[in-house]
Amino acid sequence: MKRVPLLAALPALLVGTQISPALAQTDIQTMVPATAQTMTQATAPVTPQTAPDPAALPPTFSFQEALAGLTASAQYRQLQLTLLSAQVQAQDAQAATGFTAGVNGGLSYGGGSTTDSSGVTTQSSSASASLGVSASLPVLPWATANLNAQSAARSLAVAQLTFAQAVAALRTSLEQAYGRAVTAQLNLSIAQDNLTLAQRQLAQVTAFQANNNATVQSVQAAQAAVQTAAVAVASAQNELDSARRALGTLVGRDLNAAVLSPDLTAALAGAALPTQAAALTAAQAFSPALASAQKALTDAQVALTNAERARRLPAATVTAEYGPGTSSARSGLSTSLNIQTGLLSASYTQPIGSSGSTSFALGLNASFNVLDPAADGTLKLAEVQLQQAQAALTVGQATVTQNLLDAYSVAQLAAASVGPRVSSVTAFTTALATARARLAAGLATETEVLNAEIALAQAERDLNSAQTLALTTAAQLSAQTGLTGAP
Repeated sequence: MKRVPLLAALPALLVGTQISPALAQTDIQTMVPATAQTMTQATAPVTPQTAPDPAALPPTFSFQEALAGLTASAQYRQLQLTLLSAQVQAQDAQAATGFTAGVNGGLSYGGGSTTDSSGVTTQSSSASASLGVSASLPVLPWATANLNAQSAARSLAVAQLTFAQAVAALRTSLEQAYGRAVTAQLNLSIAQDNLTLAQRQLAQVTAFQANNNATVQSVQAAQAAVQTAAVAVASAQNELDSARRALGTLVGRDLNAAVLSPDLTAALAGAALPTQAAALTAAQAFSPALASAQKALTDAQVALTNAERARRLPAATVTAEYGPGTSSARSGLSTSLNIQTGLLSASYTQPIGSSGSTSFALGLNASFNVLDPAADGTLKLAEVQLQQAQAALTVGQATVTQNLLDAYSVAQLAAASVGPRVSSVTAFTTALATARARLAAGLATETEVLNAEIALAQAERDLNSAQTLALTTAAQLSAQTGLTGAP
């Protein structure tokens, strides 16, 4: 595919692009000398310019470089931090399922006096101290810490899918920004060619008017065309500057002076569409919306199970104690298991400076509400919320399927539109070669060659736009499936 040498053309095409209002009012006769020699010069072939030194050319920025720089953008870093937050939350929740341990101690002192029947008063005092350790562990599956860890793990899975899809969407934005910048660059080249053509036509009609072969109105119309073309060049330059800034933001680089490579052939080769069946299957597994709906369904099922257990399982605590003292003030080893919360607790207290007989005690405390309207209401609500979650998942699956089929059709059509644009570029390339051959044989003018060059540049711009559309629609499909090419 022939590419317009934009970088080499920019310095020459920028010459004479600014047309001031004062120039518009200048006497037509003074703009171009009214001689036949001037007319000959205006229509004579342009002498080829010496190629610029490659070392002095602005840097070229390719599509592959843009993709490589995506991870340096602030948007990508923001997505990373969001995922990191979910990972930290999952780690914290998992850590809460382990042992919780602590130490404790106590010190007490007391004193008093007693008087016997003979009236003798005796002073007495006592002191006691103790050290202890305690620990707890959620041992039953329905312990709050265990349920929280499972929920956090499901949230992390959703966050991972969300990150992957967001990165894919960010790549789509990058491709769109790159395509916009390349299109703006090509449009600037075309606008500059149009300005050159308008300037040449103004010179020709002015020369004709000097020989009384054209009217003043024709010269004024040509002058207006030059001014219009100059404004189009300025507008195209503004659009290119804006597109470069937008692309630079996405890749974390200053691209104000860069020339973007319009070659997207390699990128298109790696963006082959998967089969529709493979895309449908992948979309169901890759969708964060479906993952979130599935998480909501699982959470609703867990909530219903918890509500049923809270209503039907009595509040019971099993305790076991071993050590000196009585049940109201026993030291030594003490353990308890709360059946409803699933939390196992254990503690050991060592008295200092005292002793006593050692004993063992085992206890069970339980209660059950025969009539509990609040628990019944919670159970009913959990059943309704489970039905809602199931319905939301069904709707989400249908939505993902519909969106995937729509995106697949758009991507197919965009891919099919590249071929005709390639054929068009081939045809205009042949036309330009013919015009140049005719010019060399003296059968065509430089204006005809310039028109052919403009037509080819427009065809290449249209091809680039079609390639960009094919690339971005394939990326949008990839953002829904997680597939980066045909399996």
